[in-house]
Amino acid sequence: MKVIKKKGTAEEFKEEKIKGSLQKATIDAGYSVEEKKEIIEEVFTNIQKKLEGQEEVGTDTIKGCLLTELDKCEPYIAKSVRRFDRKYKR
Repeated sequence: MKVIKKKGTAEEFKEEKIKGSLQKATIDAGYSVEEKKEIIEEVFTNIQKKLEGQEEVGTDTIKGCLLTELDKCEPYIAKSVRRFDRKYKR
């Protein structure tokens, strides 16, 4: 699957990028990665299922899936992701 970046470039879907983002969000929310390892795996698996079969997907779609899954199981981590985005990505 190709990921379409905000600037229009495309790159291969990279599992480690999503898991890395989840790990950073976990730490930013005040947890250790070990404490939330199961959550990271569950969220990643659910994201993969939602995107399965798509040839291309935008980064906004991936981010939306990530936040939806985090809202279900770990809202505090989702809040941390949103706070980070407001602070650094605008």
